[in-house]
Amino acid sequence: MARLPVVTRDMVPEEFREAFDELTADTGGTITGGPYSIAINSPEMARRRSHLTAYLRFESTFPKRIQELAILATARFFDCPYIWNAHAPAARREGVSDALVDALRDRQPLPPMADDERAIINYCNEFYRNHRISASTFQIALEHFGAQHLVEITALMGNYAQTAFFLNAFEVQLPTERTEPVLPVD
Repeated sequence: MARLPVVTRDMVPEEFREAFDELTADTGGTITGGPYSIAINSPEMARRRSHLTAYLRFESTFPKRIQELAILATARFFDCPYIWNAHAPAARREGVSDALVDALRDRQPLPPMADDERAIINYCNEFYRNHRISASTFQIALEHFGAQHLVEITALMGNYAQTAFFLNAFEVQLPTERTEPVLPVD
């Protein structure tokens, strides 16, 4: 159970019910799991956030394999089992090798990987470790992804960092049905 109860329509102030109704239309009036079960406590913020998330996840044209790898790097850095569980299977489906997914999960030396995978892992890890990107790492990522995709990948990293904040701070539980081992958290 997360630290906050499931939000129902009657718990939402009148001025935010339209946003609440829009966000819960497909789920029968409640959201019981995942990051939106927390975000819905602020329905208007959740509605505004959902547009960026939808663009980054489903409408952006950068390669899904790289997108999922950036999400996994973010999940690993923030020790977020929920994001890891949701995206490790997707990364595998999109072509990220089992060896790379497992090494990231277990914080082991990374196996050989494609140049674009190395570029995104280095970009993510360097930013999360140093809060900056060196000129050489930036240039390599820019050459691989171009300006538009590099901006979108960076936004995706920030979006999933925020998601990790919600999930970890409010202790959102993993779904009972999962295919991945639980992310080891120190």
